Amino acid sequence: MNSNNIIVQEYLGSLKEDKELDYLFPILLNVMGFRIVQTALESKGQSQYGKDIVAIGNDEKGNKYRWYFELKGFKDKDITDKNYSIPDGIRESIIEAKDTAFNDSSIPEFNFLPIKIVVVHNGVLKTNIRPTFDGFISREFKSGEFERWDIYCLTDLFSKYLFSEYLLADSESNRLLKRTLAFLDSPDNDYVDFKQLVEIQIDKINSIKGRTFKKFFATINLLSSIVFHYSLENQNLIAAKECTDYLVLRVWSWILKQKLEQKEPVLREYRKLLKTQYDILNLYFKKTFKVASLENGLYAENGAFFEAIGYPLRCFDYVNDLIYYCELRSYYPDFEKATTHKKRLRDIQKDNIIKLIENNSGAYRPIIDNHSIAILNTFRFFLEQSDLRQKDVEFLASYIFGLINGLLVIKIKRNRLPDGYNRVNLVSEFVATGEKPEEYTDESSMLIAMLYELLVLFNAEDTYLNLKKHLDDEVNLQIAHPNIKEYDIEQSLFENHMDSEYYVDSFHKVPDSFEEFKKLVKEKPFDEIEYRTDKAGFPYLRTLAHKYFKNEIFPDEWRKKIPKE
Repeated sequence: MNSNNIIVQEYLGSLKEDKELDYLFPILLNVMGFRIVQTALESKGQSQYGKDIVAIGNDEKGNKYRWYFELKGFKDKDITDKNYSIPDGIRESIIEAKDTAFNDSSIPEFNFLPIKIVVVHNGVLKTNIRPTFDGFISREFKSGEFERWDIYCLTDLFSKYLFSEYLLADSESNRLLKRTLAFLDSPDNDYVDFKQLVEIQIDKINSIKGRTFKKFFATINLLSSIVFHYSLENQNLIAAKECTDYLVLRVWSWILKQKLEQKEPVLREYRKLLKTQYDILNLYFKKTFKVASLENGLYAENGAFFEAIGYPLRCFDYVNDLIYYCELRSYYPDFEKATTHKKRLRDIQKDNIIKLIENNSGAYRPIIDNHSIAILNTFRFFLEQSDLRQKDVEFLASYIFGLINGLLVIKIKRNRLPDGYNRVNLVSEFVATGEKPEEYTDESSMLIAMLYELLVLFNAEDTYLNLKKHLDDEVNLQIAHPNIKEYDIEQSLFENHMDSEYYVDSFHKVPDSFEEFKKLVKEKPFDEIEYRTDKAGFPYLRTLAHKYFKNEIFPDEWRKKIPKE
């Protein structure tokens, strides 16, 4: 067995039946040319009678069957004398599959096709039960009516149809997959091997027809599933979270570039990728939120002086992730339209976000300029008019006042404002030495400009005057606008950190009069973009794109909320 097959066998052998093997096996069948009629996930909670997956397909001789696949994994992956005859064991599942009818009159010829039953298990048939098992099969089935696909069979099939034919078809993909898995849990991993591996797979896709299209999405979904699995083994879901963030964004940018965002077969496959990402984030927040939302729950007690910057960084990153997860959850499980119980769900989500922020003082201390992204993502999430509560307005007002207070405390005590170029290393040096590094830039700020403008939304004159008094007009205030005349802003949003795609509106001195400033802000123009992503039903992906690539949120997102009168 070569090293590639060892990777495949090791991975397959560790899959649980529920949500892992159940999810992955239909991908294989799809690429093999089977037509899936029902999956285990679709019939979850109902009696399946030995039919986790029902499909139509040909055998090796070209004969067409209706296939009943019974999946066994985790503790039942090996067929032994202990699990053979127990209730819901191997023998009972096979008998139920044979005796219980499954009909579908909506599919021509389905009810008249011969039946083939397959037990799929990512283990082996133990020697001590083999005579009993073989005797049972020979009595119950005629030749060709039953098959058993064990770990060795699955390894061959996955290697042939997915790994070796596509994911591991070239030596560079082979090398990058091995490096990705080997270093997945390494500290300060930038996941560059994984990103290169994704790029290679995207470069291979030149058609959305037939097997090429199926293999591409099967490979992408398989890749996300593998990273999720190994992250679970390493007990480090951050790796899976970071990798799937990139994968979700990169595949969507490819879909936009190919102008496929209205093609339902493409979107159907893409939603499978979102399902894996949702599973990762759901488990991540189940494991972390309870502690994170305690008083100073995101503070690391052993972080020493680094926590002066580590705590705020951790808070704003966590808020960004939580906002995106909440938006994604609102579209679960089909990721196509918001759930019918959206208002009740969003009220719970907003209460959780309020609890997290109010219990973590680091969320009130922005230390780099693009912490504006987490702040504006929070405002965007709360200010949806359809379910806006008075409680939400009061929280947002207190949050902006708290942010400005946190900013001014650091300015007054440490003479430090957020670095305009988001260089954490320079902030660290400033905190450690107490002296401002030569390269440190806090003479201009998009974050502070945004905070000034948000004060208009809350008619907060006193806070405006206090902010102006302590900054003493020493900061060049800047607002980044998308250059929609020269660039495809939406495409860039999903591909990289933008620079030349912006133009900057700046002003050094704010008016002494708050009323004059309000008038100035209300008259400021802004461009609104019609996003193809929103029309396709995935508006939440823009939140992920801003979060991941650290692109400034455009002023239309808050200026359109400011009343003109």
